[in-house]
Amino acid sequence: MPDRDSGSIWTAVDAVSTLFMRGYITARARAFGHPSPMVRVLAQRDHAYSDAVLLERELAIFRSQRQGRTPKMRAHYAPKERVEILQLMRLRGWSAKEAAAHFVVHPNTIRNWKRSLRGKHKAKQVVGDPPWNKFHEGVRWLVHEIRSLCAERDFGTRTIARHIMRSGIQVSRASVRRILEEKDPRPVRVEIIPQIRHQKTAPHHLLCPRQAHYVWHIDLTTVHFLCMRFEITAIIDGYSRKIVGLRAFKSSPTTSDLLKLVDSAIATEACPCFVITDRGGQFQKAFHLAMIERGIRHARSPARVWQFNAKVERLFWSLKRWWRVSLIPPNLGAIQKRLDAYTKWYNRYRPHAVLGTLTPSEVVAGAPARQPIRFTEGGELEPSITIRRQNVGNDPQLLYPVIKVRPRHRTAA
Repeated sequence: MPDRDSGSIWTAVDAVSTLFMRGYITARARAFGHPSPMVRVLAQRDHAYSDAVLLERELAIFRSQRQGRTPKMRAHYAPKERVEILQLMRLRGWSAKEAAAHFVVHPNTIRNWKRSLRGKHKAKQVVGDPPWNKFHEGVRWLVHEIRSLCAERDFGTRTIARHIMRSGIQVSRASVRRILEEKDPRPVRVEIIPQIRHQKTAPHHLLCPRQAHYVWHIDLTTVHFLCMRFEITAIIDGYSRKIVGLRAFKSSPTTSDLLKLVDSAIATEACPCFVITDRGGQFQKAFHLAMIERGIRHARSPARVWQFNAKVERLFWSLKRWWRVSLIPPNLGAIQKRLDAYTKWYNRYRPHAVLGTLTPSEVVAGAPARQPIRFTEGGELEPSITIRRQNVGNDPQLLYPVIKVRPRHRTAA
């Protein structure tokens, strides 16, 4: 009984906090688009202040974990991180003792880093080589402009790099991270943008299809809005990751409901050769026979092997992150309308990690990937860049930047 009572209390607390959070985000989004410039400035100030408070709480948690370990068990700072610490120390006006307290190291360690800068060979060992291949100032401006226009949590450095690559400018996620750190240093894990891999050996035809609408993945998930519960069914193409069907239900859908969704997806897109599902009650003998009647082979994932249907599970992960911060009214028709807007944004404007710089709709249409250009300060080409922010369905969370790049020669008038 105590566990059940405590669980219900935490559920109520989470529901109330979610309601206040969604109302606050909606009010702030309206303030960002207010005609009065003073209201927009106040909204930006409020966003910066709230973000700073949350970052202080996050840093306090990480700092406490680092302080709890012995010095030998603590992770060492990389040379690039040491340079950032020394620069931040100068910008903040900290002493060696204050910087050591913030980054949980001994003050003598900070002093040794500062002494190493005086020696040529020792500085290279401690803080590494300085960067020489500097990006063009327009590219750096574009990165900071995207961050100011799209300050949402889900619009990270990887997403920024993909949208810039789509516009025709060559840049990596690590470069975007480095450019952003020049203005606002923050520890972000460095990763490389995943590219499409061309395998020499033929992969499994179900998990790695070579054409669109060859394999579809179908699955169900449950989402909560305060005390209400909804079931969402998704159908995603295994090759392009395109959403071909996304529908909400008040209760658990039946096999007949899922067959109607499959038929509508077939009428809109195409008929697949295979359909992959889990071992739920809706995908039993009746569903299997119905797929055979439509000329589709039904494959069920092995028990407790979620990787077999991982593509649609990844879609649900993104969908629930958007659901968490979006103010969705508890009406099935309104929810379905918002899901249609999410489908449009996901298919047309969101570059997928495996697809590189392309969106699912572009992959289905056979659009070729653009060859980006690397603009540098001493290069022959100079970019002329314009950018604006757009939303899908008046939802500030479904955002995407519209970037236009017109390269021109430096000798041109």
